Amino acid sequence: MPSAQPPASLTSSSSEASYSPVPATNPDDRDDRSSTTPTAAAASKQVASSSASQDKDKPRLTEQEKKNNHIASEQKRRAAIREGFDRLTELVPGLEGQGRSESIVLKKTVDFIHLKLQERQELIAEIERRGGRIDDTFQTRPDPDRT
Repeated sequence: MPSAQPPASLTSSSSEASYSPVPATNPDDRDDRSSTTPTAAAASKQVASSSASQDKDKPRLTEQEKKNNHIASEQKRRAAIREGFDRLTELVPGLEGQGRSESIVLKKTVDFIHLKLQERQELIAEIERRGGRIDDTFQTRPDPDRT
């Protein structure tokens, strides 16, 4: 029984990347890129049609699987929110060691940011008062009255 031979395009030592579904017998035939070489559109159509057929072969999720996936997604979302609030309690002074009420964490975080923005404005004013100049990228002055 004859052994299976790889296509000529795979065994050629040429550095040129070529695709030919029929092994070329004449080296000059490989340069002819007529109907034997698929275009990018044709190649993507093949991939799309093969993935579409795979989608048809895939079993659909049962209602219980959908419900379990939804529950898992919701738990992941809640965990991310919880981690965010935990991080805020680490960053904002006065929130360490307290029971976590999300409304209190948010209120104190907003108050802390307003305080930092006010301190920033005061520092910019002090630098300018002493004759210093602030780069325009740092000159943006948020409205302190905005809540």
